[in-house]
Amino acid sequence: MPLLFMMVLWLSAQGAVPKDVILVPGAVPSASDTTTPVPEAGQLGGGRYRNAYFGLTYPIPAGWTEQPAGPPPSDAGGYVLTQFATMEEQRLKAHVLVTAQDLFFAPFEAAGAKELSAMTRGQVPARYEFDKGPDQVTIAGRTFYRLAYKAPVSGLRWRIFTTDVRCHTLTFTFTGTDVAVLDAAEKALGGLALDGKAPVCVNDYARDHAVTKTTPAFANRYNTIPVRVIIDTEGKVKHAHLLSAFPEQSQAILTALRDWRFEPYVVDGKAVEVETGLVFGLPRLVVR
Repeated sequence: MPLLFMMVLWLSAQGAVPKDVILVPGAVPSASDTTTPVPEAGQLGGGRYRNAYFGLTYPIPAGWTEQPAGPPPSDAGGYVLTQFATMEEQRLKAHVLVTAQDLFFAPFEAAGAKELSAMTRGQVPARYEFDKGPDQVTIAGRTFYRLAYKAPVSGLRWRIFTTDVRCHTLTFTFTGTDVAVLDAAEKALGGLALDGKAPVCVNDYARDHAVTKTTPAFANRYNTIPVRVIIDTEGKVKHAHLLSAFPEQSQAILTALRDWRFEPYVVDGKAVEVETGLVFGLPRLVVR
């Protein structure tokens, strides 16, 4: 048993661990600047959830309230963006969870929303009953894939809507037992907006088109460090977003990336900004 874990157990037994205090902080997200939007920085206001990174505006159904924030981004590119619920006499009537999966760093092989929906369908236990899906539907002018099923004993239902945004899959998962409430929440989903303005995203562009690069020096903690970078028209790193890293790792990586240079990404004979991914530390694991 690791020494640190034994110490935590001992301190807990002695009542010496302060409430709400983390003894060893974990890996956290960080970025090269505070003005460029990142996925985890969505905000709620005026009855709408807004996420500048995805260009998302989601009107919250009437009577629904925001729930506690989820965990930080994972080193596999998973985000819990926000969640809402509607209650009746302290009983949960329905819940919506909004998540995103970065396809550059996914721990599975999926080209986008269609493949992810099919994968989700295949992972649902056989005892559940499917209503439909995954079916292609159009919501707010965009293609989504809808999957609906229920637990026959408890009556709990799931309705899952997934779409492609900026080399991520964006997913709205509705759960509840009240069909009318789920119908209303699904109808309200038609009021969302997704602005498509963003750099071109190309998987592995940084790996295949680096001209000069410096290896960052940091102590290896045996963790995977996924980094999204935006490369400008001159081949310089305009922005870097580390999804999960320890502070000393973040500092070393950001310092090194200032000196990296890439071949500019060209569209129709003109250099444009491109967004791509890099992985430092432990290589990511992909389950096939």
